[in-house]
Parts: sequence; structure tokens; C-alpha cells
Amino acid sequence: MDVMPAGLDAAHVFARIAHELAAQPDVKTTTRRVVGLAKTVLACDSAAVWELAGDDRIRLHAATDPTLASHFRDTILEVHEGIAWECLRSHTTVRVEDIRTDHRWPAYREMVLGQDEPFLSGVGFCLDIEERSMGALVLASRTADFFTDDVVGVAAMFAEHAAIGIQAVTAVEKAENLELALASNRRIGIAVGILMAAYRLQEQGAFDLLRAASQHRHEKVRDVAEEVILTGTLSNWSTRRPA
Repeated sequence: MDVMPAGLDAAHVFARIAHELAAQPDVKTTTRRVVGLAKTVLACDSAAVWELAGDDRIRLHAATDPTLASHFRDTILEVHEGIAWECLRSHTTVRVEDIRTDHRWPAYREMVLGQDEPFLSGVGFCLDIEERSMGALVLASRTADFFTDDVVGVAAMFAEHAAIGIQAVTAVEKAENLELALASNRRIGIAVGILMAAYRLQEQGAFDLLRAASQHRHEKVRDVAEEVILTGTLSNWSTRRPA
């Protein structure tokens, strides 16, 4: 869906966007697709997804121009100003019609206007689902007054779809990670039981033996556990009882 086909109404367009985001395999890919689609659908010059990382830090998730966005991030971290910062902190839509006449953020304004081709207008949307923040979608244009009421209205609908898409894939990732963690813990438990029987150890002693082998080999505990399950033992070094 790199180019939006002509002749489709908004409902069809946003239905396709929803399907497109739902098909992404992970959060990283989803946020990258969000900014790509935002730039295409809304015909703006730049799109980025940001999130707060603590009280005084901001993290870039994805951007259509990662190098420029990283430069903006450094300035935002220093001065705590700008569309992304204000949007994430206030949980409101933040709009700049013309940065040349907008004096809310002096340091940020100076940095933007110092660019060779500055972004003169922009808008930021909170990607919130109920009380949980998925970050902020920030759009920018090199044209002043680009984000009219009509454009902002369409962009707001896009942001809602983006928030839902990111939240959905985040939930799937967490569920998959939890399932993997539970499966790993079960395998480690089986290995501990084997070591308890093989070397007449208590549960803590068997786990300590497994962990010591992991550290000595620079391998993950679960990988050492798989060896125990497969062979019923450990290497000669690791069969020594921990002190």
C-alpha cells in the first residue's frame, strides 16, 4: 500500500490502513509502517513516532527521515520543547501553523529555522488507548499553514488507527514473550529435576549447578537446561556440586 489509490472514500482508505497495520509482525515494523503510511496518505514532508522514556527523556520509535529526527531528538532532550515533547507531556493535540510566528518554544524554534529547508508547520497527536500511551505521532510540512482543519481531521483519524495498530501488536508481542518465558521456565524446571535425581541435590543446589554451568560456558541457562534434558547430565566440570 505504498500509494493510495484514487477514488476510494475515507472509510475504504482507513479500512485498508487498519488491515495493513494488523498484518505487521512486530512493534518496530508497525511503527515504521505507520510513519510511511502517514507521509503518503497525508502528503506531508515528515512523520515520526515518539515516546517518553522517563520524566525527562524522549525516544524515537520510527521516522521517515531518521537522521533528521535524531537531530531533533538531541535538541528536544536538551531544551524540553517542541511539538513531540508538548504532545507527550500534555496528552493533547499540538499544532503549529507557522513556526516563524509561533513563539511558544524559543530554543526549539531557533533549531527548526536553522535547518536548510525548515519544517514550517506541524501537528502532533497522542497515540493513547484508554489510559495507556502508545507514544505520539508528529507530522511536519515545509509549507506554512499546511495543516488546515480538514487535514488535521483526517490526520486525527489516521492517528487513532495507528494507536490501535500499535497497541494490538504490542499486546501480541507481550503474550508471545510471556508464552516463551513460561515454556523456558518449564524446561529449566525439568532440567533441575533431572539434576536433583542424578546428583542427589536439593532443588536450590540443582539450580545453582545449572546456573554455574551457564556462567562458566557463557551460555543461557535455558540452553544448558536443554542439554541436561537431552543427555541427562552436564559436562565433567559442571557436575561438581556448588560450594
